[in-house]
Amino acid sequence: MIHDSDRPSMSAFELPGRRESWLTAAATLGGYGLILAAMFLALFVLPYVAFAA
Repeated sequence: MIHDSDRPSMSAFELPGRRESWLTAAATLGGYGLILAAMFLALFVLPYVAFAA
């Protein structure tokens, strides 16, 4: 008999129970953080440096 808890859940609102799930979530958030940091640099820091130079 196959239990539902044995299969990996694809629900985004369910707390990950396994350690790999937490690592995946942390890597995803880290990736978004890098993207946001790059956007901040491109939109604010680079124009400031360009106009200040």
